[in-house]
Amino acid sequence: MSSIQAPSRTRQLSVLLGAKAVSDIGYGLDFVCLSIFVWERTQSALSTGLVSVVLYAGAIVGGRLGHTYGNRWARRSAMVTADVVRMVVLVLLAVLPDRAQDWWLYVAVFLVGVGRSVFEATMSAATPVLAGERTQLVNSVLAGLKGIAFMVGMGLSVIAVQWVGYRGVFTLDAASYALSALVLLSIRVRFREDSAARRAVERKPVVWPAVVAAGLVPLLVVRCLDAVGSSSQHVGIPILGGQLRPEAPTELAGAVWSAWAAGLLLGSFVLRPLANRIIARTPGVVFCVATMVMSVGFVGIFWLDPLWLRLLAAAVAGVGDAFSEVAFKQAVQRLPDEDRGAVFGLSQVVVNSGFMAGLVATSLVLSPSWVPQWVLLLHGIPLLAAAWSAIRLRSR
Repeated sequence: MSSIQAPSRTRQLSVLLGAKAVSDIGYGLDFVCLSIFVWERTQSALSTGLVSVVLYAGAIVGGRLGHTYGNRWARRSAMVTADVVRMVVLVLLAVLPDRAQDWWLYVAVFLVGVGRSVFEATMSAATPVLAGERTQLVNSVLAGLKGIAFMVGMGLSVIAVQWVGYRGVFTLDAASYALSALVLLSIRVRFREDSAARRAVERKPVVWPAVVAAGLVPLLVVRCLDAVGSSSQHVGIPILGGQLRPEAPTELAGAVWSAWAAGLLLGSFVLRPLANRIIARTPGVVFCVATMVMSVGFVGIFWLDPLWLRLLAAAVAGVGDAFSEVAFKQAVQRLPDEDRGAVFGLSQVVVNSGFMAGLVATSLVLSPSWVPQWVLLLHGIPLLAAAWSAIRLRSR
């Protein structure tokens, strides 16, 4: 019986991963189009910047929900609800009159952020139950597929608006979440261990003792600082494109992010299998070293002069990004099933708070004349913190 069920389980897991990749493409599409939509409507930098702030504020709220209830809620139901909420708000955004769109957009962006955070944290907590012994492989596939999906979605944003308009883009994104929800409802796999569900109901959450006992505090600190650092290149790369290629700034930005995606795929599907044992044995150390590699790569984009070296640095950052994501998930997934949901929810709060703080600071402080120095500063802090944490974890 188990030999018959295994292929069926693999097929259903593959279908779930495919549906998630489709919804990630929709998210990448909206990530670009929503900001452009607001700019074209308002011609206001404040209103346009507010889109990102509202998105990450929603992600923080979603992470808080996962931190509070993730140990107890039904994971399939939580993920379906996250998909349905995102689908509904985007359908409304697509059909509302222009004036109503102007204010509903911010509600929709906030709820998209909440839904994404809930979905990602719950999926990460459920992965060991879904994948079993192939957990590290599935973590790696998720990282690679996300990179592909974001690049496809962001690439489609260049032509989608011309083809179907903004209302069509919002409808397509809503359809991607509907597909994900239908797949979740149709597959017959467990999202939580039965014994874990009983234990979660019988006792109160003990998240922080579990985090401290598992040695995850340094990893969460490094993850927060890395999110602050990552905000610098999200603002800096468009500025760099305008400085180096004033006639076509989007070409350089697109090339850099494409090289990053290539590194993400290389790390996820080629190099990661070579490091299976060390990731399984010391995921915390691998996470810290990978974070250092990622920071060095992003700094190199702004400090290396020939274009090919900038692209190589971006690819190196992608490799580090892939390893850091897989190793961090592996470290948290060592926790008992009834504790993982809350810790992944806490991670969403930490990461999105760091990223939003970095975006605010970068937007207020950054001048085009010293972008490289700012990127070095913001990535230098997590690099040093990761080095210190790796030494401490290794000594343990």
